[in-house]
Amino acid sequence: MLQEMRVKQILYLGLDPTNYQHHGELTHYPIIQTVPRPISDPEVYAALSLFDHYTHLIISSKTSIPILLDYLPKTGFSLKRWAEMTTLAVGQATMRQLQRSGISNILTAENETAEGIVDLIKNTVPTSAYLFWPHSSGARSVIKDFLLAQQINHEECSLYDTIPRPPATLPNLSVFDEIVFTSPSTVDAFIEVFGQPLPSNITLTPIGPITKEYLNSYKNSFDKRRIVL
Repeated sequence: MLQEMRVKQILYLGLDPTNYQHHGELTHYPIIQTVPRPISDPEVYAALSLFDHYTHLIISSKTSIPILLDYLPKTGFSLKRWAEMTTLAVGQATMRQLQRSGISNILTAENETAEGIVDLIKNTVPTSAYLFWPHSSGARSVIKDFLLAQQINHEECSLYDTIPRPPATLPNLSVFDEIVFTSPSTVDAFIEVFGQPLPSNITLTPIGPITKEYLNSYKNSFDKRRIVL
């Protein structure tokens, strides 16, 4: 009798595994959580209060969408006003969530990174535009640096924080063949939550070039690791 083949075991550390294409049995273990900053936060409230003046909205993370949908009516603005402006989406998954939320005037970056958003601004946004960029407090400064360097009229605010999500019980890493990291935050949270280095005997899969680069930054700390694209 042929021995039954073992099913590949995958540990997914990001918030939403819906769009992750995989072969094997996936365990969703969100190791981070997003915490919206209160609408009363001076930075958040000031940026949202100007919403009626913006021509373009930059969405560099899906996380911003439900927070904006909650906060905008509380500051006197409707979804219709958002739909009237042009929204720049960081990628296809973000675009689809925007569409499900009733936003259709969307331009989507081909390169699903902050650099892709910068290219989108270069190629599509007129010099007369007024952009709004809500983002994570830990967001890379690529977009901000470009807007400042080009003297493009804009507002930004840290809309939420991404923090580790300490679990009630830790999964047994030895049963997994692959660990999926979806952002640099998941790498940092893994180290903090598990209190150990990245494992050397498990395939570590980064999602996107930025996470791959960040994961590789630990390369000198380990003798053996397998990084897959």
